[in-house]
Amino acid sequence: MLLACSLRDCVDSWSWGMEGKEAYSVASCKQALAVNNSAPRNSNLKWEKWVPLKVNLNAWRADLDRLPTCEALARRRVFIQDTLCQMCRSANEDLKHILVDCIFAFGVWSGICKWCRLDPFVAYDFNDLLLLYKNVHGGKWKKKIVRGIVLIGIWAIWNARNEKIFQGKDMIVMKTVAEVKSKAFLWLKYRSKFDCIVWKDWAKYPLYLCL
Repeated sequence: MLLACSLRDCVDSWSWGMEGKEAYSVASCKQALAVNNSAPRNSNLKWEKWVPLKVNLNAWRADLDRLPTCEALARRRVFIQDTLCQMCRSANEDLKHILVDCIFAFGVWSGICKWCRLDPFVAYDFNDLLLLYKNVHGGKWKKKIVRGIVLIGIWAIWNARNEKIFQGKDMIVMKTVAEVKSKAFLWLKYRSKFDCIVWKDWAKYPLYLCL
């Protein structure tokens, strides 16, 4: 291998790219990743700055179908003894089921929609979750708050699933809804301009801030 290399009397430097002749940049990395990905992918995911990075990243992984559900692991040839959803035991656990179709997820989303005074929850796939904010009539911040709450809901459902599988905890819908409310309250209060929000009013209706 070394016989094919030639040394030159010059200063060492790093090179990057398909031909090894250019300096590294984020743009060149994105271009290299996109070389074999000719099919454009439409996504309705919008990140929210008032929501922590870990919550945004979890939703991003879900949007790419990269969460390690039982079905996803089985596709990667990971041995899974039981691929049924551990929350309801009524269907195999894939992304759509655990976040949309499962009776536990349906209960959580119904509770969130009722809290936000949105139309009754109806979703046919993960993409519909990302579009729930469109049911909000009002200004930009109303939509941003609901968008963030949806991201937190996705994160909370996934966490509940993990606690059920790895810790054997019995998960309760209203407990998960309450966690969404409390986390959203703290993060919005300390990560946005709404530092004067009051828990008593927030717990009743989170969009009271924008009335």
